Amino acid sequence: MNQISCEAFNELEDEVKQEFYEDVQSAIKDINECASTLETGADAAVIDRMFRALHTVKGNCKMVFLEEFVTSSHKLEDLFSGIRSGEIDYQDIYGKFAVTAVNAIDIQLKTLVETGSADADTLKKLEDIIDHIEVAPVEDRPHLAEKAIIAIQDGHFKLDLVALDEGHGRAFSFLDATDFEFFEFISDKKALIDPSHQAFIDICEPLAMKLNAKLGQSIDEQQLRTAVIFVAFSRALASDSLATMLEVEQVFFVSGLLNRMAGWSTAAEIALQMIEKHDGTGAPLGIEGDKIMPAAQALGLATEFALIVLQSKTKGYKQSLFSAVKLINAQKDSRYKSRLIERFNDVIKSEYLTTQMW
Repeated sequence: MNQISCEAFNELEDEVKQEFYEDVQSAIKDINECASTLETGADAAVIDRMFRALHTVKGNCKMVFLEEFVTSSHKLEDLFSGIRSGEIDYQDIYGKFAVTAVNAIDIQLKTLVETGSADADTLKKLEDIIDHIEVAPVEDRPHLAEKAIIAIQDGHFKLDLVALDEGHGRAFSFLDATDFEFFEFISDKKALIDPSHQAFIDICEPLAMKLNAKLGQSIDEQQLRTAVIFVAFSRALASDSLATMLEVEQVFFVSGLLNRMAGWSTAAEIALQMIEKHDGTGAPLGIEGDKIMPAAQALGLATEFALIVLQSKTKGYKQSLFSAVKLINAQKDSRYKSRLIERFNDVIKSEYLTTQMW
């Protein structure tokens, strides 16, 4: 770690250093307030005020000989000069980035004031991030700013370790994302090359969630949603693309993968049981009745429903809906428990007949 230790600054009287730091703190507070105000809409006067606050941070650092801090704060000021001039349209993400960047500068300033040295590498990494945003095409800058915020907050300052999950409108760090965020990100990437992947999820997940909520012993939503995502992935393994029920190999694929990851045993178990039948003639365990998890039956029904709908979707909404409802109701007391079919029909009548769901 390369350290900044400015002899000229350290030789200043403590009172001068403290006054300098308080002035910087006041400017940083102003930057935060401006960013918050701008969340309600762009305002030229507030943008100008934010720019002047950034200029104050730079100017104060220059007055006390902190050239490394001058460089990083000047780059941030330059980035906002285009917004101030109207060359670049202001977006909320720019304000959030300014707050994140200036807070990173502040951490190093505080360390310098208190200990006499600061981390030069952090300032250099911050400068590189600002440079990267500034030289990018204007249309790419908001996305880069969003990634930069996560990279700075995570402390690695590396944009390539952050991904944009456009499907869910967020950015996340590969080093810090939760399992579920990562599952959603990979699923969104799959959907870009295979639209039917997302089409399946869009039909299967809402129904599975509704049935899960109506049944006793409902399971954690993320466990069920994760199972749906992995079931969608398993469709690539189907030997018959027109099948309306998963094959045993697909079930083993989903359950096996989830079992290999800590914390997803519930999702793995409902996936393993999702093609079991109420009458005991299902697979792979051959269990029956109440031995089958309600959520597993809900997932199995929602999966079959989605596969039937996707096959008949070209016939129109009502026709595809009625086809799925008819085939599923025909399996009452054989594949599906009667109580589940009743809940399914309630959902169809109250929501799917009144609102077009796909």
